[in-house]
Amino acid sequence: MPRALWTAWVWAVIILSTEGASDQASSLSCDPTGVCDGHSRSLNSIPSGLTAGVKSLDLSNNDITYVGNRDLQRCVNLKTLRLGANEIHTVEEDSFFHLRNLEYLDLSYNRLSNLSSSWFRSLYVLKFLNLLGNLYKTLGETSLFSHLPNLRTLKVGNSNSFTEIHEKDFTGLTFLEELEISAQNLQIYVPKSLKSIQNISHLILHLKQPILLVDILVDIVSSLDCFELRDTNLHTFHFSEASISEMSTSVKKLIFRNVQFTDESFVEVVKLFNYVSGILEVEFDDCTHDGIGDFRALSLDRIRHLGNVETLTIRKLHIPQFFLFHDLSSIYPLTGRVKRVTIENSKVFLVPCLLSQHLKSLEYLDLSENLMSEETLKNSACKDAWPFLQTLVLRQNRLKSLEKTGELLLTLENLNNLDISKNNFLSMPETCQWPGKMKQLNLSSTRIHSLTQCLPQTLEILDVSNNNLDSFSLILPQLKELYISRNKLKTLPDASFLPVLSVMRISRNIINTFSKEQLDSFQQLKTLEAGGNNFICSCDFLSFTQGQQALGRVLVDWPDDYRCDSPSHVRGQRVQDARLSLSECHRAAVVSAACCALFLLLLLTGVLCHRFHGLWYMKMMWAWLQAKRKPRKAPRRDICYDAFVSYSERDSYWVENLMVQELEHFNPPFKLCLHKRDFIPGKWIIDNIIDSIEKSHKTIFVLSENFVKSEWCKYELDFSHFRLFDENNDAAILILLEPIDKKAIPQRFCKLRKIMNTKTYLEWPVDETQQEGFWLNLRAAIRS
Repeated sequence: MPRALWTAWVWAVIILSTEGASDQASSLSCDPTGVCDGHSRSLNSIPSGLTAGVKSLDLSNNDITYVGNRDLQRCVNLKTLRLGANEIHTVEEDSFFHLRNLEYLDLSYNRLSNLSSSWFRSLYVLKFLNLLGNLYKTLGETSLFSHLPNLRTLKVGNSNSFTEIHEKDFTGLTFLEELEISAQNLQIYVPKSLKSIQNISHLILHLKQPILLVDILVDIVSSLDCFELRDTNLHTFHFSEASISEMSTSVKKLIFRNVQFTDESFVEVVKLFNYVSGILEVEFDDCTHDGIGDFRALSLDRIRHLGNVETLTIRKLHIPQFFLFHDLSSIYPLTGRVKRVTIENSKVFLVPCLLSQHLKSLEYLDLSENLMSEETLKNSACKDAWPFLQTLVLRQNRLKSLEKTGELLLTLENLNNLDISKNNFLSMPETCQWPGKMKQLNLSSTRIHSLTQCLPQTLEILDVSNNNLDSFSLILPQLKELYISRNKLKTLPDASFLPVLSVMRISRNIINTFSKEQLDSFQQLKTLEAGGNNFICSCDFLSFTQGQQALGRVLVDWPDDYRCDSPSHVRGQRVQDARLSLSECHRAAVVSAACCALFLLLLLTGVLCHRFHGLWYMKMMWAWLQAKRKPRKAPRRDICYDAFVSYSERDSYWVENLMVQELEHFNPPFKLCLHKRDFIPGKWIIDNIIDSIEKSHKTIFVLSENFVKSEWCKYELDFSHFRLFDENNDAAILILLEPIDKKAIPQRFCKLRKIMNTKTYLEWPVDETQQEGFWLNLRAAIRS
């Protein structure tokens, strides 16, 4: 028994292990190219069953704690491995040994307390390595990256425990495109630790205090292109002029991101600009100036300019003591060489006139997302301000008058590019004044609803996208590029207004079609973006768009952004794929064919009616319908005649001289209704027939060859037949005056044929001895 229990326990463990591995493997989603996604799946280990077909594996944001030697040994073709944001604390020595094709490795934000160079000894082609956010204090006992000759991006360090950088740490690295070091609590930096890297394109350094900043700059200043300092408090920063005054420098750009300055440390940074002579561009992003701008008591007066800095960018600058700030006049002289200035989202409402006049080399000025208005712009664009300014960006400020804005900028004689988008102009005046060299104007997202002659005739590029325009009828003879997307235009502009237009972007309007003739009228048009409109996929439009093979060279967003809005059965389909039926595309031909068919049908109907007495049947039907509207049976008191006699006029002699004599002069006499004698004059003959039949007890039909040729006899027969069958009585009496061949009776006398087959009829005997019996039977039939 114990042995049986032991066997069952072993099988249960095996089954559970297999199910667990299967569940983890199924948590991955892999596409046919070998890209497998397993991020955020709550995995606690690397899934088993991975094969050589896996080329990219994302296991980030899970609960993996361990990477073993066998976990990835079959992934010999793996190029990308993401293991970031897990709980990995152990990586075995040969975990990545078989990944000889690996180019991207992310081990960031785990719990690695020790790093081993053996992990990377076979990763010769590795280009990207991220080790940020782990728990290690140093980069290992030996050179960690000496086996990575092709490494181009390296990220190391953490915000707490990483405190030391040693000379061996970066040995073996000669060129890096990007190096990011997170060392907020750096305490030890051994000189020349970064000097072994001969060329660094971009260095990002997270440093809380600037104590070791100058030592690091000394090592990298000759091998670095761009230096970015993040999350640093520079309150105590002091720049030593002797440190780099005699060294050649290659740094071209400095970036300060989330850095805090004081008035004193700002002066030290300005000194750095002077002594690192290669710096051409400086950027301050989300920085804080903890000062009041009082530089007069400092040594700033000994600095005449900002070195060789040509581009200055400031974004989201915070000045807590802004309302105590000085006029900055002491720094005005430093700005004379600056050519490009960007100050975004920093609550700037005024550029003092004196500062504008000192910016004598300025060619580009961007004051986007600030508080500039016409009143403050008047002071900023004063006389002699920005004398060489060519581009001015005032996007998303507080400008309201287009006319006044243009007038205030007349002092800028060299201005050719103006961006005043995202201001609330709402309307455009009929006339405006602009600087004489204006070539580019951006009025997008300004809520204007119409365009007028206010726009300068010298424009070459105009952007009026995202407004409320429903037409474009301006003549701009020099315009080369027009951006008018996201408006309410229903058609393309007239090409005669824009003779040299080469680029037009008119997507997201309500245009429903355009033709080959319209496009051909723009003789110099090379680029057209017209997608996202409500296209009516007519036959002409589809024929044009689908038949032009070269259309894709002009329509930059063709074919995906061109969708049908109607007809309904192709709505949502790409114009390129839409198909219409023959009837939709050749409607005139279809209508013509239908009309011809209808004409032939009417002609055929007429011929058939003539051949088969159709008109006769129609007349009879109308009379029959009239009869149907009358009461089915006349009341007894309304019966005026014993019998209505239906006969042909050609048989009148027999009726009037024989039958009338025998019946009306009999005792008691019968009262007969004859059309010659008893029909009411002036009344429609059909009504006379109907009324006479209705007021007669019986209807006598005198049948002969003449009878079947009489149209009125046919009416009388039909109305009598109506009574005979609809009222189920014996109202009809047939007298066969002469033998009639049933086959000779016309087809329209179908009811006569039916009556002769279903009712007994009286034959007029030629033998006079039998005639008395005939009259006797007739009288009996009338009385019945």
